[in-house]
Formats: sequence, structure tokens, C-alpha cells
Amino acid sequence: MSVFAFDRDWTVDVNPHPHHEAVPLEWVHSLAHETTHAVYAIGNQQLVDEAAIPGVVDIVGRHPDDWDRWLGARTPDGRFEQFPERRERLSLIADLHPDATEYVVVDDLDLGDVDGWTHYHAWEFVPAVERGDLHVNI
Repeated sequence: MSVFAFDRDWTVDVNPHPHHEAVPLEWVHSLAHETTHAVYAIGNQQLVDEAAIPGVVDIVGRHPDDWDRWLGARTPDGRFEQFPERRERLSLIADLHPDATEYVVVDDLDLGDVDGWTHYHAWEFVPAVERGDLHVNI
């Protein structure tokens, strides 16, 4: 099983980069619901609803002892006081899947320095999937 973490803005086609190819939302949804891969939203949390995938609150919720550390209390508008940084989100996800065969993050931010994760920009991910470099079965 592979683990995928997707940003939304400038990465998925619901809000694509103005000059680059984006990942089709249908691919994210298919990876999550038609394969055995684990798929998460790590950026804009609208992707949670759009692709019906777990997001940051779900990730932290699976680490219940650290809830306050990562999210803090709720503000009067129902939001959380804070969120883990993007690289911390990837670490929390990896902790949930220690036996994964690979960890792939697709984000417009360069996260290539995160140990254990392979980073793609959307405009690199789509051609890699189409060439068969990544075996995602979508």
C-alpha cells in the first residue's frame, strides 16, 4: 500500500495553477475509494469534502494524546487555534502507516526535503502517472 498526501490549491484541478497542469479531482477520489492506497488532504481542507478523504483534523484525531499540542482549542467560530506545519502533517501521516511501501506528496510547495516522502508538483505527478512511473491503478 502507498500513502498519498495532496495539497489542493495550485495542485488539484478544482483550483489549478495558472500555468501548469493539475491533478484531476477524480484521480484523488479514485485513489482514495477505488484502490488500497491511503489518501489524505494536507493543504486547503476543502479537499476533504471535495474528494471525501481525511484531512488534518482526522490525522491528528488518530493521535489522540497529541490533540491539544497540534490543534489547540476551538475558537468562537468553531475553527482550531492552530494546525501542524505541512512537514509535521506528513510525519503524522507516516506514523499512521509504518508499513507503507511508499509515501508520495503532491504539492505546489517543494517538500522534497521531507525524509521518506517522494515529492511531486502536480505538473510532474500527472505525467508520471500517465507514463506508468507510479503504479496507482486509477
